Amino acid sequence: PIKLKEVIVIDAGHGGHDPGALGEKVQEKTVTLAAAKALKARLEGAGRYKVVLTRDSDAYVALDNRVQIARRAGADLFISLHADSGPNKGTRGASIYTLSDKGSERVQRNLAKGKGGVLKVNQPGATLAVSQILLDLTQRATRNRSTSFAQLLVDQVEDEVPLLARSHRSENFAVLLAPDVPAVLFEMGFISNAEDEAFLASSSKRAKLADAIGDAIDAYFAEELKLAAR
Repeated sequence: PIKLKEVIVIDAGHGGHDPGALGEKVQEKTVTLAAAKALKARLEGAGRYKVVLTRDSDAYVALDNRVQIARRAGADLFISLHADSGPNKGTRGASIYTLSDKGSERVQRNLAKGKGGVLKVNQPGATLAVSQILLDLTQRATRNRSTSFAQLLVDQVEDEVPLLARSHRSENFAVLLAPDVPAVLFEMGFISNAEDEAFLASSSKRAKLADAIGDAIDAYFAEELKLAAR
């Protein structure tokens, strides 16, 4: 079937018995859910996206399940929202993570151990060697797309939030492991910093941030369209 709308999966970090990082007044799980709902409203308002939340209430969702939700939904983009924390209360700023080399190796190790499950790129009838080549190609293309989106996200959100000096980073977080879904993890600021916490706790500031993320998503799919038309 032809997919009429791009599918965006928004993952509100933590939830339920896992509060995430703790600020003076708010918990990470609360601000990530509020930000996810604001972003969902922004994207659905445009009418061109199908938006799926990995959680829409204060519920605990296992990390593997978050990736499964994205793959089952046929996600074109996966955005995991978080709030940072650190021992120095003066540290503030947002940062964006994409999958690291170690993360790619982690996917390969899982597959080698038969832990493919959600991570498997299904190729019926393909030999193991062919499947491995296809997985490598898929992973490389996905990482390139993730990196493209991360850069667009940096460009769009820097007017709304201060960024860490090295704003685009790589890590092998579990939620970034799907080999065929472009994904980023967005640390929206430091909940351990009073200014960032006040920003994250403000519904009007979150709405502006959601607008900026939405603009980055629009720009990303405009680029994808141009590449597909070549």
